[in-house]
Amino acid sequence: MELVLTNKQKTNQFSHIFKNLKNISSDVEMHVKQGGIYIQGMDSGHVCLFELELKSYWFDEYKFSDKTLRLGIHCELMHKIINCKEEHQTISLKTTTGDKLFVTLSPREGQNGITKQFELPLIDIDSELLDVPDVDYDADIEIISQDLSNLISQLSLFGRDLNISCGENIVFKGSGELGTMSAIMEEDQICLYAIAEDTEIDLTYNMDYLSKMVSFSKLNAVTKLHFGNEFPMKLQYDLDFIMDQEDDDEDKEAENYIRFFLAPKIEDS
Repeated sequence: MELVLTNKQKTNQFSHIFKNLKNISSDVEMHVKQGGIYIQGMDSGHVCLFELELKSYWFDEYKFSDKTLRLGIHCELMHKIINCKEEHQTISLKTTTGDKLFVTLSPREGQNGITKQFELPLIDIDSELLDVPDVDYDADIEIISQDLSNLISQLSLFGRDLNISCGENIVFKGSGELGTMSAIMEEDQICLYAIAEDTEIDLTYNMDYLSKMVSFSKLNAVTKLHFGNEFPMKLQYDLDFIMDQEDDDEDKEAENYIRFFLAPKIEDS
């Protein structure tokens, strides 16, 4: 198996994913198949689930045998390797024996620089993939990623819980011993807002997890949020398009993405 990324924006996206993934899960298992790679994992508290899907065509080179591979990767170690990448370098992931992953950071064609090679011992992860069903959410929101990241950062100053209500407007509310902050967003202030008729959303989430989720904001200029009274919230960054591109085809379902599912907090009775 050999996966190669030479496109500058995709190498930046790939790097950004692994620089932040360690904050969600210490270890992940990469499933490498003919059609692409898939990673699913949960935080240690089993509150936040994430999925990363990258099709084979997303990579500049994708060499793969017929046998599906399951590669256990230590996220902190991958983070350290990615931190060694220079802006002009490509990324290559390769395995031959199945017990080691070889990562090479090399200068892009036409560039000068030092080639850096790393060997990662693969780890055994005893886990089964969860079935994540497609559901119809009650409310769909698309918001500028940097705006959402800044907002969560500000709201987190006032407490560890974030209350989200959706009706005529969208209200994010952070509250705690230091006081309360509310952010009221009208429909014309965000990219997209759709809510089912005669539906009200009033849910509370852990702010710490939301802060980790929005740390991936550089992956796409727009963040997609989905809420339902009966389901965990979904936050998704599409990876089909180049970073900072805001005119995505709204009717096209993303095939490459990282998305997070976060269960709401249950109020004590």
